[in-house]
Parts: sequence; C-alpha cells; structure tokens
Amino acid sequence: MRRSTYVKAGIFVLLIATAIVVQVSIGLPSRDELQSLLDGLGAIAVPVFILAYVGASLLPVGPSAVLTIVGGALLGFVVAFASVLVAAVIGSTIGFLISRSLGRDAIQGLSSERVRDLDARVSAHGFGAVLLARMVPLIPFTTSNYAFGLTSIPLTPYVLGTALGIIPGTAVYVAVGAYGAEPTSPPFLIAIGALVLLTVVGLLRSRRPRPPTG
Repeated sequence: MRRSTYVKAGIFVLLIATAIVVQVSIGLPSRDELQSLLDGLGAIAVPVFILAYVGASLLPVGPSAVLTIVGGALLGFVVAFASVLVAAVIGSTIGFLISRSLGRDAIQGLSSERVRDLDARVSAHGFGAVLLARMVPLIPFTTSNYAFGLTSIPLTPYVLGTALGIIPGTAVYVAVGAYGAEPTSPPFLIAIGALVLLTVVGLLRSRRPRPPTG
C-alpha cells in the first residue's frame, strides 16, 4: 500500500480511539441535565438537540437508542421523531464519509479474497443490506455507520437505506420515551411489542441463506 494509505488509516484509528477515550472520560449528560439545557434554550432547543444527536452518532459506541428515547420524553413524539430522523441521517452520513475517506483504501489493500468477496456481495445488495441492518435494533447504529463506510456500497443507496430503515425503530424508541411515564398505556405497549417484533423479524431475515453471486 502507498504511504498515504497508511497515514489515512492511522488518522482514522486515532480518531476512533480519541472518541472512545473522550466518551469514557466525559460521559453523557443525564436526562435531567438535558431537560434543564433544552428548557433554557427556548426556540433553538430542537436545533441544539439535533446537533447533539449528530455529534453523539459519531461516537464509536454512541448511545443513539438512549438519546432517541430521551428525545421522545423531552420533546414529545412528533417533534422528537422528526428531529431524530434528520439527525440520524446526517450523523450516519458523516460517519460513513469519514470511514470511507480514511479507511477504505487500507481495507482494500489488506483484505483477503474472502473479505473482498463478502464486500462484493454487500455492495451488490447495498440498499437492501443497509435497510436490513437499520431495521434490526440489536445492530449498533454508530458502529455500523463506520463499518459501511469501509465497504464499497455507494453513498446514495446507503443514505436511502438508512433513511427508510430507521423509520420503524425510531418511531418505536421515541414512543417508548414519549409514553414511558404511562407503561400500561396502549401507545407504550404497542411500542414495546413493535420493538420485539422488529428484533425477531430482523434476526430471522438476517439468518436466511443468500443465493450465491457471480
């Protein structure tokens, strides 16, 4: 590999390591702290929440699900749902582009024939692969942003698959936050049931054998 490839890969690893250290050292604000902050911001509370969500989605082990639930509790279902969708798509795209620009060349240079074959399969079904990954709640959102950036999936299928795939899970997590104060209410029970259903269906779908390519 060229020297520039090693340099970019080193920068990528350094960024990821730094983000992990910062996250572990600083931690995340509590719900009460977020509530106090947003209450004091007035009309710009929603844009600030979106920016914070975008930033959190760049953390390697970002708490996207937690923030989505908290957003539902603080902003209400409709506002939180729209805000999370916008922020998640923006954040996931930034993470993808960072990974693609800094780490993709190194993966191409170091990967084995088996890895290259897997990459070709994923790229051939780029939109579907991203859509499925986004619909399975057990797959870490922020980690997959960087992982997809290391593949050869084009940007457009990635963004479209993300935007559509996160809709069900976002609605569920926002509903859990928005209606969590009433755990016996129909919206909360429906949200919990939908979360379980998404997980089961996603896992079953991911285990289905795929036809060989080529």
